Amino acid sequence: MSVDFKFASLRKQPVPRFMLSPRRILADVLSSGWVESMIPFLAFICVVVGVAVTTQDYFVASNLRNLAQYSADGGLIVLAMLIVVAVGGIDLSVGSNFAMSAFVALFCFHILQLPVPVVLVASLGCGAVIGATNGLLAGLIGCGALLTTLATMITVRGIFTLSSQAQMVEISTSARIDDLWDWIGFEKILTMPIGFWVLLAVAILIFVMFRQSAFGWHVLAVGGNRKAARHGGIRVKVTVFLSYVLTGLIVGLSGFLFAARQNSISADTGIGMEFFVLTALVVGLGGFVPGRGAVVPVLIGFATIYIFNNAMINSGFRGDFVQLCMGAIIILILAIDVKFRKNRHRLLASTYLDPVKVTLAPTRGMAGLMPHEIAPKLALARILGAGQLDGPEDVILDRDGNLYCGNRDGRILKLSGPDHSDISVVAKIGGRPLGLAFDPEGRMVACVAGMGLLRVTLDGAVELLTDQTGRSLLSVQDDTSIRMADDLDIAPDGTIYFTDATKRYDIDNWGLDLLEGRPNGRLLSYDPRTRKTRTVCDNLVFPNGVCITHDGKYLLVASTWSCSILIFDLADLAAGPRIFLDGLPGYPDNINRSSDGGYWIALAGMRNAILDQAMKYPGLRQRMTKRVPPTNWLFGNLNIGGVLKIDGSGRIVDALWDAPDGPLYMITSMREHEGALYLGGVTNDKIGRLQLAYADRQWTSQQSYWGKG
Repeated sequence: MSVDFKFASLRKQPVPRFMLSPRRILADVLSSGWVESMIPFLAFICVVVGVAVTTQDYFVASNLRNLAQYSADGGLIVLAMLIVVAVGGIDLSVGSNFAMSAFVALFCFHILQLPVPVVLVASLGCGAVIGATNGLLAGLIGCGALLTTLATMITVRGIFTLSSQAQMVEISTSARIDDLWDWIGFEKILTMPIGFWVLLAVAILIFVMFRQSAFGWHVLAVGGNRKAARHGGIRVKVTVFLSYVLTGLIVGLSGFLFAARQNSISADTGIGMEFFVLTALVVGLGGFVPGRGAVVPVLIGFATIYIFNNAMINSGFRGDFVQLCMGAIIILILAIDVKFRKNRHRLLASTYLDPVKVTLAPTRGMAGLMPHEIAPKLALARILGAGQLDGPEDVILDRDGNLYCGNRDGRILKLSGPDHSDISVVAKIGGRPLGLAFDPEGRMVACVAGMGLLRVTLDGAVELLTDQTGRSLLSVQDDTSIRMADDLDIAPDGTIYFTDATKRYDIDNWGLDLLEGRPNGRLLSYDPRTRKTRTVCDNLVFPNGVCITHDGKYLLVASTWSCSILIFDLADLAAGPRIFLDGLPGYPDNINRSSDGGYWIALAGMRNAILDQAMKYPGLRQRMTKRVPPTNWLFGNLNIGGVLKIDGSGRIVDALWDAPDGPLYMITSMREHEGALYLGGVTNDKIGRLQLAYADRQWTSQQSYWGKG
């Protein structure tokens, strides 16, 4: 079946290549994660400039190598402390652990004469045992982290003092020489000491851990909200325990490097290190911030304190005066940082909404079909699952006539045919399911807000297909994450086309995208064969419903806020969209095929003259959001549910409305199946079923797409 129109004769839809707005650039900069580290970074720059001006030749290459030589000890322990702080704990025993691990390394090397790799394992094991002790008490048993690690600090310090005093002379008089030991302690690679490269490698690994690994995500989740993490299935106690073990391992590595470099220890080794590390952490993070694995800001904070402390001591200042100055500077940095963070959110809130002038095409093609002109045909619909559903945004049927929908709580539900009274859970996804489609193998593919594109088998297995696409070249803010996957359809070659309705707003505040009126959305594609996701067309106005035409050659996309339907040529996607239908009386949501070669369009709400006029005045909408409560904002009329029927050429041939007080308001989806139309709504608690007198009672969507199977 072919569509009855000439694609080349349709008007092109202008699509901007990029968004140029000072307000938007400022908002994107303020909302970027790296801005949170601006004050620590500026403090670091001030310290570097101050030291460079007051200290001659401080930043020459030879001194920078010396700084790097000794930075590994503190830098590694700062990273170790970051892990326990991120999980919501603290470790005051890192100084004692550092000293004990260094002693174990020296004892194994000089007294036991063990090979250097074994010495490394012994030092790591010492740190891990102390970390495991903290994890056992603070994580598994549930003792307070502060008191637990304070007790461990005192106990380990006592053991270290007794052990080191007994072996100090023998260690210091040992004549053992080992090339690998000396290489670790004193050799350089690319002019930089081994310890520096170890610190860099550990920093990269921890960065990747927080960004890419399940354990890193669990650590941040536990630190951010333990109750929510527990409800999400994360083993909170085990995660805390493993975090302390990992911290101990890193401290043990630091002790090993110190032992190889110094080849000796003293009674005051590691004393005060925990306070130095905590100071660097506070400067980098702006305080103790659980649930945040910010490796780079923490290293910036460490470098600030390390250089400042080193420069003042080298200048001959007394230790107590240096501590006084460090305390004063920390207070100043934190005061500025807190003030900046507080006003940053206020400034972001006042600048983020960036309205633009929007002029909509007048309503056309609706003569005799408006709600006040015809009978409310949806009033005859039979109601399914009333009160048992919550926000079935999209509905879909399988070959056997079973009905499926998403639920607000993250479940996909099945209403078994033929009467659809038996409701069961197919899968628990965790995010809000929106668009649904069946692939040729009978598996369900779902757009999930905040999560991306998922595949669900009918026995409940869930697989993430994609949650990222390529970053826009001219975007200030990283927009690789798919923020609001909305609707999808599958082409004959298996490619999945789906929309990311808005890159700026979430499912909870998507309405702000209407008030902004900017092209914040994009059309994406996912190829199951290569598992690659790409952006087909960026900068679309709230792209929503997606439908492959009957002949499989074109793609229809609903542009909700522009009240229009766009069309893409699948053979030439680079040519961009053309306008298939505009001047709609409401805001189109999902689009689906009908049995007669046409299409159904769900209208989520109706236009009104006041809002159409307000869209021409961005300043008015900006002031409205600041001065008027959200419940009183101008918005589309969402109290009238409607479905339009169009033919293959895009001409409106029928309109189905509910009664003004009817149950099927804000319709966001509909599917035709064996002569009936099934209707869902993102704010409804039910599904409607309307028998169609003129529909093919043998036609199903599955056969239309994949043939009889």
